[in-house]
Amino acid sequence: MIAAYLFFDRIYVAILLSPYIYFYVKDSKKKKIKDNKQKLCKEFKDAMLSVSVALNAGYSIENSFQEALKELSVLYGKDAMIVKEFKEIVTKISNNENIEEVLCAFADSSGIEDIEYFANIFKYAKRSGGNMIEIIRDTASTIRQKTEVEQEIQTIISGKKMEVKVMQIMPFAMIGYLRITSPEFLASLYDNMAGMIVMMICLLIYIIAVWVAKRIVEIDI
Repeated sequence: MIAAYLFFDRIYVAILLSPYIYFYVKDSKKKKIKDNKQKLCKEFKDAMLSVSVALNAGYSIENSFQEALKELSVLYGKDAMIVKEFKEIVTKISNNENIEEVLCAFADSSGIEDIEYFANIFKYAKRSGGNMIEIIRDTASTIRQKTEVEQEIQTIISGKKMEVKVMQIMPFAMIGYLRITSPEFLASLYDNMAGMIVMMICLLIYIIAVWVAKRIVEIDI
């Protein structure tokens, strides 16, 4: 609404364009969900390493998750996503629920491809007597490699992301500065229909440019 007011100098136009807030909030939620998934995937990698270490120490698969939960609580704190998820997994296992089904349910709720892949492999390997230690170690290694590649890419494009943020702010900063220091300079754009059309076109170009820029710097691995 502030952007619309800066471009058109009319409250009613800002109100008419207010539905854009819905899309902004929706996009912000999607970004937060994506960030949470990336964080959970990284934490899951460490969880699998902890489970692997416990298996090597002679614990059963079920008890290995209990031992991993203790390490994760120390590593990430009790409020971390992976700790909450592992608490639920351990509780279900303690209630004699099938560990394969418990892991599949966790994978489905997480919506993370790597975890879903692990859960499916784990289910078939456990039923067929596969090498669980090797499977869990390979899963952790695969997730680690993927995370490292993603971090390298994010480092490379971090400068571009900053440029996008500056690009988002600069048009409003410039218009706001001109309206404060030289209001007569922009007056002709606010007092007639032609000026409003020009500003509308500029705002549309800005929205499209921001959308394209965001899609360029958002790279999924």
